[in-house]
Amino acid sequence: MSLFRSIGRQWDKSAFADKIAKKLQSHREICALFVGATSIETVANLVSAFTYDEAQKPLEQNLNDAMMLQLLFDSFRQLIGKQIDLGELSQAEHLIVQATKVYADIVELEEDSEALTRVVEQVRSLSKQLEALQKYQRNQHRSMVVNRY
Repeated sequence: MSLFRSIGRQWDKSAFADKIAKKLQSHREICALFVGATSIETVANLVSAFTYDEAQKPLEQNLNDAMMLQLLFDSFRQLIGKQIDLGELSQAEHLIVQATKVYADIVELEEDSEALTRVVEQVRSLSKQLEALQKYQRNQHRSMVVNRY
C-alpha cells in the first residue's frame, strides 16, 4: 500500500511542477532567463521538490503571483544554505535564484501588499548577501589555485 501512496505523491509533485512551469512561462521576463540548456520544466521540478507539501493541497489551489513568489523564495532560502554548506549550485539552482529576483521585481510592480513587500525586501537582502558570499568563495578558490603553482 505504501508503494501506491509513494507513486501518488510523486504524481502529485509532477502535477504541481507542471503548474509551476505554466506560471513561470506566463511571464516574459522569466522566460528570458531560459536560453541555455536548462529548461523551465527542470527548474519547476526542483521548486516542486523543495516546496511541495501534501498537507496544503497545492493542486487544489490557484497559483497566483504571491504564492509563486513564496514558493520561489522558499526554494531560494534552501539554496542559500546549500551555497554556504557546499560552496556551489547547479545551473538549475542558479536559475531558481535568478528567477526569484526577477519574480520579486514583477510582483512588486503588480501587487501592493505588506506581506509581499516584506518578501521582496528579504529577497533583495539575501540576494546581496549571497552575491557577497559567492564573490568571497570565488576569491578563495582563486587564491588556492594561485598558491598551488
